[in-house]
Formats: sequence, C-alpha cells, structure tokens
Amino acid sequence: MYVIKASGEKEELDVEKVRKTCLRAGASRELADKIAREVEKRAYDGITTREVLNLTLKLLKKEPEAAIRYDLKRAIMSLGPTGFPFEKFVAELLQNYGYKTKVGQVIRGRCVDHEIDIVAEKDDKRYLVECKYHNALGIHTDLKVSLYTHARFLDLGDNFDQAWLVCNTKLTAEARKYAECAGLKITSWRHPRKESLERMIEEKKLYPITILRSVKGFAKDRLFQAGIVLAKDLLNYGFEGLKKMTDLPQDNLNKIMEEAKVVRY
Repeated sequence: MYVIKASGEKEELDVEKVRKTCLRAGASRELADKIAREVEKRAYDGITTREVLNLTLKLLKKEPEAAIRYDLKRAIMSLGPTGFPFEKFVAELLQNYGYKTKVGQVIRGRCVDHEIDIVAEKDDKRYLVECKYHNALGIHTDLKVSLYTHARFLDLGDNFDQAWLVCNTKLTAEARKYAECAGLKITSWRHPRKESLERMIEEKKLYPITILRSVKGFAKDRLFQAGIVLAKDLLNYGFEGLKKMTDLPQDNLNKIMEEAKVVRY
C-alpha cells in the first residue's frame, strides 16, 4: 500500500513510523499501538501523508499533550510567512544548548558585506549560521543553499570557524553531499539522526508557540512582536505579563494559556 507525500512522491505506508512518532510525542505505548493499527486499517492505496497526519491527530485526542506535540512539522512551518521568526526560534534553540547567539549581524567580508542570520559561539568556536525556512510541505532545501552558505563563509575569512546550515525541511541528496564535503555543519529535518532539528526540539521540549492551535493570525503576530517564540515562555510570563506585552484580548490569552498548560516542558 502506497502513501502520497506532499512532494507528489510515492512510498510504502510505514505504520511503524506512525507508532514511533506517537511515542516520541509522548503518547502511551498502548495508545501508539492502537493508533498504528487503526491507521493501517483505514488507510487505502494513494492516501496522502496529510490524511494520515489528520487521522493520527484525531485518534491522539485521548492524550491532548501528545496530540499537540505530534504536529511539530506543521508548527515549524507556521512560524512564517517570513523567515525571521524561524531565525529567532533557532537562536533561542541554540541558546538552550549553551550557545551565545546574535541575530541579524552585518559583517564585512573580503568582497561584500553580509547580513548573517545568526552568529553563534560556544567553546571558543564561532559559527556562521544560515537559516533556510520553507512554509510549504514537499519542498526540500537544494544544492544552491549549500553553495551560497559555503561561499559566504569563504568571503568572511577569519571571522568564523565553521558555517552551519539550519533548515526546517530535508536536504536534497546533492545539497547534503556538498555540505558534508565542504565541511558545513547541518541541522535539518531528520538529519543528522541524533542531532536533527526535531530531535533538538523534542529533547529539551523547546516547542515553538505555533505548536498551540490557538496561536495563529493576529495572536501569533503579537507574540512574535513581543519577542516570544518558545511555548514554554508563555507560562514563564504568565497571563498578566503576556497581557502587558501583547495587549491581546482576554479570551485569546485564556485559550492560549489553557493550551500551553497541557504541554509538559
């Protein structure tokens, strides 16, 4: 039985992947096994990955916390439409892993000036961090992104020790091959296996505010403007703090805070 990915590609339905993702989101083993069996039962040849996701989320509602966390990929893509909130999110993510970060720094190279997405420092090593954000499913980060990231690193000479490409999608085979050959550090969706973007997020529960279904549109914009990108920070500021920072209506904030309390950080 085949499933159709967002890119249009076909692959065999892997219910074990559904089970593992449910477990990683915090579902009980009993519920994860039940969901995997139910997805396999209801699936048909040509079902889309979006349909599988929606079915799984519906079945996960018995464990609300797991249901929220399961939808991480959509949450990351909902940081847009521009890439700046993603850059801010990555900077916050790295800070929680012991890096000192600065966003949007302009640094003079040998040939031209460069606005760097993130300058990250840790253990006496300085990284040029290039963030590549896509807000649609089925798009992979391609070779030209690896090429221009390396080119910027070369032009900046002694300013950095290593270039680091962070993206919210998978890389094409050529993009990954070039990055690894050129010595670029990579953090992408599902790669490298133990240090992928979703693994870094899940390991320390550093979910974006968009993991909460109540954070969208006007509310999302106001929270971004206040510099809030991590869901756990919503509870740190509390209702009164958020009200002062965002001036969101009380009913909006109530929904956001209620949903935020469901997720364990």
